[in-house]
Amino acid sequence: MMKRLTTLILSCLLLGSAAVQAQLRIDFTVTGGPVEAGYQGYFATRSDAATFTAQSYSAFGATVTLQPTWATGAANTVMAMIDRSASGRNGYTGEHADLINTWIGTDTRQVGNPMRLTISGLPQGSYSWLSYHHDTDDQTGIFNVTVVDATGSHTTTDIDISHSESGTADRVDGFENVTVFHTMVVSNGADDIVLIFDVTSPSSPVNTAFLVMNGFELDRRIVETATSPSPANGAVDVPTDVLLRWTAGMFAATHDVYLGTSRDDVENATVAEPRGVLIASGRTEATFDPGRVELEQIYYWRVDEVNAPPEATVIKGEVWSFTTEPVAYPIEQAIASSNGISEADLGPENTVNRSGLNAEDQHSTEGEDMWLASPPDDEPLYIQFELDRLYKLHQMLVWNYNVRFEPVLGFGIKDVTVEYSADGEAWMTLGDVSLARATAQSTYTYNTTVDLGGIAARYVRLIVNSGWGMMGQFGLSEVRFLYIPVQAREPQPAAGAVDVGPDAVLSWRAGRGAVTHEVYLTTDESQLIGEADDAALVAVADESHLDADGLLELGRTYYWRIDEINEAETPGLWEGEIWSFSTQPSIVVEDFETYNDGDNAIFDTWIDGWVNDTGSVVGYMNTPFAEQAIVHGGRQSMPLFYDNTSAAVSEATRTFDEPQDWTRYGLKALTLWFHGDPSNTPGQMYVKINGSKVLYGGAADNLQLKTWQFWYIDLADFAGADLRNVTRLTIGLEGGKGLLFVDDIALSPLDRNSIVPVEPLSALLTGHFAFEGNADDSSGTRNGVLVGSPTFAAGRTDQAIQLDGVADYVHVEGSYDLPTYSAALWFRVDGGTGERDLLSIYDSDGAHGILLELRGNGTLRFLHRAPLGTSGGTDIYSTVTADDGAWHHAGIIKTAQTCTLYINGEVAGTADDSNEFGQMLQNMTIGVLKHDSLSRYFPGAIDEVRLYGRSLSHGEMAWLAGRTMPFDTP
Repeated sequence: MMKRLTTLILSCLLLGSAAVQAQLRIDFTVTGGPVEAGYQGYFATRSDAATFTAQSYSAFGATVTLQPTWATGAANTVMAMIDRSASGRNGYTGEHADLINTWIGTDTRQVGNPMRLTISGLPQGSYSWLSYHHDTDDQTGIFNVTVVDATGSHTTTDIDISHSESGTADRVDGFENVTVFHTMVVSNGADDIVLIFDVTSPSSPVNTAFLVMNGFELDRRIVETATSPSPANGAVDVPTDVLLRWTAGMFAATHDVYLGTSRDDVENATVAEPRGVLIASGRTEATFDPGRVELEQIYYWRVDEVNAPPEATVIKGEVWSFTTEPVAYPIEQAIASSNGISEADLGPENTVNRSGLNAEDQHSTEGEDMWLASPPDDEPLYIQFELDRLYKLHQMLVWNYNVRFEPVLGFGIKDVTVEYSADGEAWMTLGDVSLARATAQSTYTYNTTVDLGGIAARYVRLIVNSGWGMMGQFGLSEVRFLYIPVQAREPQPAAGAVDVGPDAVLSWRAGRGAVTHEVYLTTDESQLIGEADDAALVAVADESHLDADGLLELGRTYYWRIDEINEAETPGLWEGEIWSFSTQPSIVVEDFETYNDGDNAIFDTWIDGWVNDTGSVVGYMNTPFAEQAIVHGGRQSMPLFYDNTSAAVSEATRTFDEPQDWTRYGLKALTLWFHGDPSNTPGQMYVKINGSKVLYGGAADNLQLKTWQFWYIDLADFAGADLRNVTRLTIGLEGGKGLLFVDDIALSPLDRNSIVPVEPLSALLTGHFAFEGNADDSSGTRNGVLVGSPTFAAGRTDQAIQLDGVADYVHVEGSYDLPTYSAALWFRVDGGTGERDLLSIYDSDGAHGILLELRGNGTLRFLHRAPLGTSGGTDIYSTVTADDGAWHHAGIIKTAQTCTLYINGEVAGTADDSNEFGQMLQNMTIGVLKHDSLSRYFPGAIDEVRLYGRSLSHGEMAWLAGRTMPFDTP
């Protein structure tokens, strides 16, 4: 009963002090690493993108989620999560050492800067942010931080991480001297908060290359005034159907809202003296719809918060402003052409490329910034503009020819005929227009505005009828087109969005004047090119949004288009752009991230033998109740102890608050990840839905594998279960005794994908050391030399070599050509600390190419370094530990494009890398770093070392790991 009592005590303490945690403290640390007391850990593994997941925390009465990401196309190696306490260099031992010795960050020597930290689920309010930035090895630079929150975007520049203690830059003389960054963030309760950390110092040398963040503290602040205005203060291009929203003051009962075009009136109006700008008084909701406002107008607004009676104190608000959308927008892309004869640098493209224009739209007097042409012999001179699509054109702005001596030369055009076309084939005449003469000054701005009257056109042609002089040449400086936005724009999900929920609401900014909206949605883009296929029409909407729940499936890319309809106009339909988004690959059923050690303990949701009288125990007896080191994704997994020595079965059951419908979105399978232990006595694992049972079909001894394994369970196999009304999910074992970890239970639309173990062919087997009493190469090529006094004992297969971790190792000399390669071995750790090397391959100068290493925390590292050298390369780190005295199998595979690390036949990490060595490697050592640089000795047994000059398949690697039965893989 200890864990139940602990939960009760913690819950009482929470209620006795503050029912809602008013602070979130995060320590960024390596997977399985230490966490500063009083902080919650964000766990990840360096250079392993799959571990930098969205991780959730209980704070502020809500579930707050953190997600670090890097720039598009980021290399895995840019993603840093470092523990300096294990590096042996300048480890910090002062106050809060667990916080300061570990950090997340960016290695700017790789592609991927900047790092973004997205905070989701933060309740409405104002928060104080304080983050710590220190690296004990002083590989830190200067960075900027941009905060994007409910108030807009604001940037702090040139944050310099510098330290000093007796002239040593990488040491601090106390926690109080660690660099901190402090700011305020404001949440509207709906949108994410994003902090962007951008390193601005050089990436070389290495001591300026890293962004470092050890952790942060987020504290809620009591604010009585209205905050977080929407539209944001100073916003521009605001739709005329704007909805005013704000975050209410902490004690507000009602709200008085003021809106007008006079700042003075809005600033000084009161309920007693409204000045014509009080639009709502005594409003209880923190929103207000003012009705349609005017185009191209600056509006000022203010919200006063009125506290509850009897005081009814009025808290005057700040004056905010926004500017509504303009009547028309400039077209950014146009192609100019002409039938005229021009010199090479005086072509028509100069009229649309902004050459000669400054920020104030003033044009230069330099001739090379303009178009100048002579007419052809057989037809009038024209200049034609091709736009990137069909527009409803409002105006054409013209800068005439503007060289300094234009009043004398008269090259500017005077009279033109304007023609237009939708397709470039059928032309219509708009009319004749006269163009004003340029000023011949460098302050010249456009002085002709041609009213295009809302014509629907993609092409506009100006036929020259006369000029301002008699020289026979004609020119222009710049031409710009303005359009009325009648097409749908600003899609949500945004164009190219990924991981969109299958219950998404599609929304867009409506085209001006649209009465209805034809919504096309399909997985076949060709259906939307040109005239849309009616089969893709899913709705004709009256509003600029559509609930797509029921229209989407998981793991698909969708294309959609909005055609705006107003039959009273000509044309009555404006075809929209084609947008796309991709839905999330699966639906999370349970990720175990929201459980805590107080009022939401894991065993209060997953009911175990304490309640259901089976042989199971969910969670640990003492806090933390959930597992926080052995995790597949995020920061927590579920420990499931099973003991069927006296019980028939061991079960953990979750009952859903609301019934689940598992027949939607193209779902095919329930999936989960489980992690075994070598000390387990295997039993028959199973899963039940509403009591319908499906047995695990893999090998029973998979429950003894100390690695994360994937289980795919076809939903069709749950005989008799009502998948439209799923209320209970059970994970159970019949027989056996031990401990399993369970994580990331999900629903998948994919078919089963299985790995079938198969014995590798001997082709390109360039080394096989079975260690049957010697270090001979069974492939018959390069025998090893025993160094020190290794012995031979019972191994994983027959005999194995036993190394003392002090002086024993094997050295092999040869000439290895490894453009692609694979290596595998069995090992058992018999103690030691720090890095201990299993396999090392390098050239005659000692420059490394391949390294398989046991790290100080018991995890594995695979290094592929091409070109060879003493630094750089691609590192893959496992999250699984292997220093438990049991036999484990490790494998590495390098294909032409990727590197992959395997443990016990399962993928433990992967990274993109297309670099080849481009040379021979002459040395291999087993059990030490290098034969001529003796360090990192391995203490323990090693067996069945194999090296291939090709990339094995997953099935071949699984066979080498002793797997014989097929098993599931994502």
